[in-house]
Amino acid sequence: MTISNRVYDELGIKPVIHAAGTITSFGGSMPRPEVVEAMAMASTSFVGLVELNEKIGEYIAQISGSEGGMIVSGAAGGVVLSMAACMTGKNVGFVRQLPNTNGMKNELAIQKIHRGGYSDMYTFAGAKFREAGSVNGCLADELDLAINENTAAVAYLFGPGVLTNGLSLREVSDIAHARGVPVIVDAAAMLPPKSNLRKFISDGADLVTMSGGKYIRGPQGAGLLFGRKDLIEAATLNTAPNHSIGRPQKVTKDEMIGMYTALKLFMESDDEAQFESYRETLGPIQKILSDVKGIDLAIKFSASKYHVPTLVIGLNSDQTGRDPKDILKQLLDGEPRIFMTYDANEDAMSVNPINLQAGEGPVLAARLVEVLG
Repeated sequence: MTISNRVYDELGIKPVIHAAGTITSFGGSMPRPEVVEAMAMASTSFVGLVELNEKIGEYIAQISGSEGGMIVSGAAGGVVLSMAACMTGKNVGFVRQLPNTNGMKNELAIQKIHRGGYSDMYTFAGAKFREAGSVNGCLADELDLAINENTAAVAYLFGPGVLTNGLSLREVSDIAHARGVPVIVDAAAMLPPKSNLRKFISDGADLVTMSGGKYIRGPQGAGLLFGRKDLIEAATLNTAPNHSIGRPQKVTKDEMIGMYTALKLFMESDDEAQFESYRETLGPIQKILSDVKGIDLAIKFSASKYHVPTLVIGLNSDQTGRDPKDILKQLLDGEPRIFMTYDANEDAMSVNPINLQAGEGPVLAARLVEVLG
């Protein structure tokens, strides 16, 4: 099976079979045909970007149970804008001043177990971290001590594989709100389930950001930010078309319409039916791989790590001598090209079915047999 696309062929680039979920570096997810059609139609007319985002924001607020919402430039854009909003409020002078934070609260309290590469984006707007607790967890008193008169917000991170031995969002929200400080949540990849659109707000978050180009299947560069009305208004001031820290994070009118269309389709979808279709995709792959010696196979599905049914392939590298890096390289350099990931903590590769297209499953399985066998 040859994977080709004439627009990439012209550049000498071979597309991949994407078996690694919705990872950004290989394109997120594939927008639904209705999304592409809506974006093309939106590109043929001119409208005010602020007005458009406000109208779509009303729908986002409705489905998330929040006071307001907006389209942002991916969850990463939402992280930057949520921090900026908490520091500047609706003071346009402060908005124009960022990333210079003189005169405004500029500290962000965060549990140490939530610090990582993604959380560094909070600093893009000029914020400084105050970490609470240790790698082993965080106590309520430790978080409370990290909050002071200069604290602009408390951050909370949700994501596959993120440690959960710290304070819950509800506990963090209670502590922060008692000190008059908002809680901002990065939940980029926390869909499915659909119920998460409302869960984090109901657990006390003041702002939540999520990716729109992953499971929702909107434009890859779009995302959602929703929460308190005043903070959404502040975030709007901090982004394009205004002269602000978020000016480079422009979201186009066609991306906004594409995201709105994807959201409506997502809300009409059935989580359980989709999960069952993923199991049907993975079953034949698992069967083909069952003859490969020295590997362990299991379809896993959990709220903490595997948000959709996923075929996990334990490599037993120590016993078999398999080199995970070499395996991944062979898959990506071979024909057809296949993109997968390896989890060193589990010594396992996984087949995430979200982006597998019709007919790709057996081809993927056959190639894995060649490389692993």
